[in-house]
Amino acid sequence: MSRKLNVYLCGEKTGVLSGDDLLQLRFQYDANAAPLSVRLPVRAEAYPHAMAYPFFENLTPEGEAFDILTKDHASGNKVFSILDRFGGDCAGAVAFYETRPHNNDEAPREISSAKMAHIIDTLPLDPLLTGMDNPPRLSLAGAQSKFAVYKTNGKYYRSSDKYPTTHIIKIANKRFPNLLENEQFCMQLAKIILSDIPNVELKNLKGRQFLEIERYDRYVKNGVVYRIHQEDFCQALGIVSGMKYQKGGGAALKACYKIINEFSENRLADTIRFVKWIIFNYLTGNTDAHAKNISLLYSSSGIRLAPFYDLLSTEVYPEKTVDHATAMLINGKGKYHSLRLKDFIALFENLNINATNMIKAIKSMFKNIVPDAVNLRESLLAGKNLQAASMYDDIIAIIKKRFSVLFY
Repeated sequence: MSRKLNVYLCGEKTGVLSGDDLLQLRFQYDANAAPLSVRLPVRAEAYPHAMAYPFFENLTPEGEAFDILTKDHASGNKVFSILDRFGGDCAGAVAFYETRPHNNDEAPREISSAKMAHIIDTLPLDPLLTGMDNPPRLSLAGAQSKFAVYKTNGKYYRSSDKYPTTHIIKIANKRFPNLLENEQFCMQLAKIILSDIPNVELKNLKGRQFLEIERYDRYVKNGVVYRIHQEDFCQALGIVSGMKYQKGGGAALKACYKIINEFSENRLADTIRFVKWIIFNYLTGNTDAHAKNISLLYSSSGIRLAPFYDLLSTEVYPEKTVDHATAMLINGKGKYHSLRLKDFIALFENLNINATNMIKAIKSMFKNIVPDAVNLRESLLAGKNLQAASMYDDIIAIIKKRFSVLFY
């Protein structure tokens, strides 16, 4: 038996997703529709499972969250079931409805402080807020515990069709001490150096810490929130989320660069930004810089590389806790500590980028990263965030060591 979901892009119906009991997905565009993906251009014939599945699978949560959400669908089409139940507010501007709701006049419902605290406490076992009365239909890809809210005038609200989420909320993880402070530090340092980075703020509510991240795939005009279409590089490459790492044949830097080179409206600017992302991850020790952590952002003027996100130092945690192998190889090497300047030169040459000019450019771009990191540490500690001081010191130590390897 086949079931169908209407697929909307920026509020306009763009096609129909079908799912059957044989676990197959099929996507058919409507006439004159806008494209969902660089991998799925608009065409008259339907896209079969092999081509459709990677795009839609990458809109669903990963890992334990996926397992929790599909525990009642052990033998069914799990991806279709998640999008059917939770696909009203996905990453970017895609939404799924069997029948489009008519709740455009419904006022947003405020989330009280007590309710926010409850959500934070129960999120690991209830990743999409199914325990809420009439929960919002939102789906966030990724493995880290997080949820999303509509925020206005300093207050948090449940999202709806008219009021899509504007901020992502990430919660602490006992396995990784000071994880939120880690991401805050790296994201704010990246904002100083890379500039085009979402705003992040560490907050405390009833003794519970959380990281509030402004969504770059939303914009507000005259009080109305609009979705901006995006797709991550797994979707753009047509691979499932399980292949976000290069190990085992997954995404590689060269394949990601090819996407930029082929589809970006400003290839030169995005090439420089892509290289800065690679270097920043190396300097800060972010081995989890995989293909789902970079995206393409769509606009009326074309496609460009989206602002960077999920930046943190994984190497401050011991290898027994987190893998220190890099998500994507650099000159065939999978550990940052083994890299030297010659490996980056080889990488640039492999990408057909002028290595001499690029090395000179990145040296200028990153020349102040050490003092910038030290100043950021002092600024954050001035806010009485003293428990994270040693973690900041560990990240800065990594930056200093890597900077000397790359530029001295």
